[in-house]
Amino acid sequence: MTKDIEIIHSPLTQTYSDAGHRLSIQIYRGPGSAWILEVVDEHGASTVWDDTFDTDAAALEAACLAIEQEGVAGFVTQARQTAKAAEPESLRKLEALKQSPPLDQKYNMMIGPLSEEELDELDQFLLYLDNVESMTVDMLDGFLHAIAIGPETVMPSQWLPLVWGQQEGGGTMPPADTLEQVNHFLCLVMRHYNSIVFGFGQKPPFVELLWTTTEYDDLGEFEDAEMWAYGFCQGVKLNPSAWQPLLDDAKGAGWFRPIGLLGKENFSPDQDELTRTPAQRQALATQIEDSVRQIHTFWLPLRQAVAERQQAQRMSSKVGRNEPCPCGSGKKFKKCCGSPLALH
Repeated sequence: MTKDIEIIHSPLTQTYSDAGHRLSIQIYRGPGSAWILEVVDEHGASTVWDDTFDTDAAALEAACLAIEQEGVAGFVTQARQTAKAAEPESLRKLEALKQSPPLDQKYNMMIGPLSEEELDELDQFLLYLDNVESMTVDMLDGFLHAIAIGPETVMPSQWLPLVWGQQEGGGTMPPADTLEQVNHFLCLVMRHYNSIVFGFGQKPPFVELLWTTTEYDDLGEFEDAEMWAYGFCQGVKLNPSAWQPLLDDAKGAGWFRPIGLLGKENFSPDQDELTRTPAQRQALATQIEDSVRQIHTFWLPLRQAVAERQQAQRMSSKVGRNEPCPCGSGKKFKKCCGSPLALH
């Protein structure tokens, strides 16, 4: 009887969701062998890298780079085309080599929310980094919410350096003493991000915002969302021009107002007057959850339209300009996604 191959699954295994598509980034290896990278889309189509990787962190970076270059919708399309062309026997052999963890374990590895202990552990790690610009957990939560619900896809390679207090374009890996620590804390951050994305994918969306409370002598305890709001504003700063239509919209500006009052300097002339007392700041904090829900709804059509247009433009070499647009609008390609005009 042949002995089953032991498969070691990396803690960096995770999901990436955007514009209605979900990709499962799976990183695994056999004992003593290099890491294998596989990305599976929501239809079950699998893309396995020919090259192996010395570290699971390197495999994750390769996956993020490929998704960033192709776009989520394009990656899904390419994976399905490749899967259709593959021999069924090859796919069966690939499945036979894999031993997936149980569903509940896979959920916890990829999108399960962090426990209180894990949040405290991550908070302590960030606090004691040798960099005054590194984030706290409440700042990180606001930052990741802005990225998750904003107008465009921001890849981890763009925002992870800011978490560790580095400049944009810096290293994506946390500055830890050992590779095990690097993987562990990177996994905690990505799991927290994935859980936020997963929450907004529910109907209705599930929103849970993390910030602290502060005790004031003779006044009592009040919610303190200033660092959360500052983190959200840092997420907006990744591409302020993309966010401008929300701020130019009367309702959008109203939704952003409590976040801006708490998280931005020189936000408005009446800022100091409206944020002077702990009670005033707590009152603004209570408005933020509804604001986040509304901002998510505001940007959702744009995110979906961008994904559709990217997919259609990748197919442009195969679609005649007078043929029906592949996005399904019923218009000719040249009048729809093939047009340089605004998104439909």
